[in-house]
Amino acid sequence: DSTVEIVVQINGKVKAKMVIDANLDRDGMQNAAMENDEVKALVDGKEIVKVIAVPGKLVNIVVK
Repeated sequence: DSTVEIVVQINGKVKAKMVIDANLDRDGMQNAAMENDEVKALVDGKEIVKVIAVPGKLVNIVVK
């Protein structure tokens, strides 16, 4: 398959699911997650402490 469904977590809780290109690297996955409207609304005004991306699986964004 050329696409894969990943989950986007904020502080360890699933907040969104996305279908992305299966060949995206960690940076590409992070960028795609940050462009998602649901994620933008949830991290708006918060400090992003860390972003963890596991290729083909998930992106976890840690915020304060």
